[in-house]
Amino acid sequence: MRHVIYYLLVFTFLFSCKKENGNLSSSPTLVEKQDSKTIFSKTLAIALEKEPELRSFIKTEALKQFDLDNDVLYQMVKDEKISSNQTFYQLLVKYSNSKQELDSAINDLPTLTIMIPELPDFTPRDWKTNSEIPLVAISPKNKNFKSIDLYNSKGEVTKIQNGSIPTFPVVVVKENERVNVYVNNTDKSPASSVLLRSSNEPAQSNFLLKNNMKFSFSNKAFDGINENPSKTSIKAPMLALKNVGKVSRVVGVDVSNQPNAIDPSAIEAFNINLDWHRDYVYYGLNPNLGIDKGRFNNRMVEHIVSIRMRDGNYTRISDQSEDPNVSEQYVHVRPERGGYITNWTDGYFDIRISILINANNGASAQINKVISAKGSDLYDIKYRTEGGGTRPGNSERRFDGLTPKDFILNEPIVAWNLENYGAAWKFIVSEYDPSEEIVTSYNQSTKFATNFNYEIGFGEKVKVGYKFGATQETTSSSTYQYKTTRGSDELGEGILEFGSPIILRKEASTYTGRGGQVITRYDYITNEVSCGAVFLAVEPRKI
Repeated sequence: MRHVIYYLLVFTFLFSCKKENGNLSSSPTLVEKQDSKTIFSKTLAIALEKEPELRSFIKTEALKQFDLDNDVLYQMVKDEKISSNQTFYQLLVKYSNSKQELDSAINDLPTLTIMIPELPDFTPRDWKTNSEIPLVAISPKNKNFKSIDLYNSKGEVTKIQNGSIPTFPVVVVKENERVNVYVNNTDKSPASSVLLRSSNEPAQSNFLLKNNMKFSFSNKAFDGINENPSKTSIKAPMLALKNVGKVSRVVGVDVSNQPNAIDPSAIEAFNINLDWHRDYVYYGLNPNLGIDKGRFNNRMVEHIVSIRMRDGNYTRISDQSEDPNVSEQYVHVRPERGGYITNWTDGYFDIRISILINANNGASAQINKVISAKGSDLYDIKYRTEGGGTRPGNSERRFDGLTPKDFILNEPIVAWNLENYGAAWKFIVSEYDPSEEIVTSYNQSTKFATNFNYEIGFGEKVKVGYKFGATQETTSSSTYQYKTTRGSDELGEGILEFGSPIILRKEASTYTGRGGQVITRYDYITNEVSCGAVFLAVEPRKI
């Protein structure tokens, strides 16, 4: 018995030593993480007041948008020289109450990030770092928060109530949901650092190796370091709706060489009154001129031109703690005057569009597009200003209404070769939130055109006949494993057919110009894919 007790004591001793040396991992709780964010935030608030060069550094790094948000990943910049030959980390130690306490807090938060929010009265670009000293906000631990704490250099706290937005400079301390980190515990990693988050997307290459930690993006669409095709779509200009409640995209007849312009070939197909616009766009078929054979034009590619929310119900995409907006209440009816609020402590929405495409060779494809969007990209937002906060002069803003608007993306998909791809594509849209993975099976049936023959005159296979031609089309089914997460908000799904029109009609509207002159304006009304809570404008464009 004494031997048993002896070995138990030795085991307990070794266990304790391993924890102290950081070789045994245990994840910090949400409360412990909040405490760690508070420790770091208080120290950062002092450093930001005392060190103007640090304020300039944070602004510069945030504007780089390494993850396509206004984020500064601490582990990426902690060893950068700021002032007096001191690194970011050394400056924090200089103003901390305890180096050991600060180090412990940092170790608890491997994806520790400083974010500069986009507010109505303060943005990263507008930050006057030489004179404006921001408060430091702590992102809430979950969606059921009552208020957000902000600290100044004296350690005094200002509380911003859930539903309010500060009108003064502020930075946010948070964890980064766009980054995966793997900690190699054999390298004496901190006891609180383990595999923090795994991606549901294909593995991405590491963009940062720091000590025993490896960092990668949770999706390549968030890669702002390397050349990223999605980056152009995320930065594309936004256009407001011409009228509230419309169900289609409106494009002026005279609009060309602009992000929302319609491809000229689609306009030609509409003007010659064809049923299948894509027959003309992709194959040059024109029954009016007797052109019933054509080769495939692979310079034309389908694009997600724009996305638009159906209505002003912001809560459809904002009921998770990581989202930039948290509803004021979750069970009761919405408060009057809209009741829409924003959790400004986080950045962009991550909207995922999955396209299910049946292929004739059996190699059916699921194409995933991840789009980053701010609330102001998707809505025209009205605010009202209220006196608020617990300190004089710290007024607040609250949402006073939302109007959906078109967010122009111009995100390429693939060229729609009707010989190889089915005549109908399925679109599934969700607002992605990292959490437990869910796999859903979809069985997609679609028709395939068979009116393709080799023509000596063309020297290749061509489409023969309009639509499905005189031949009998075939039908094929494919099963897809659609992956999402339990925390994601499913916004709906819709179908686009090859034979669907690109332009529905042309409308005229009049308005009175200068001098009382009546002016007539003509607009194209385009077709859109209705996906429940979201409309997608999907059109072919020349590349």
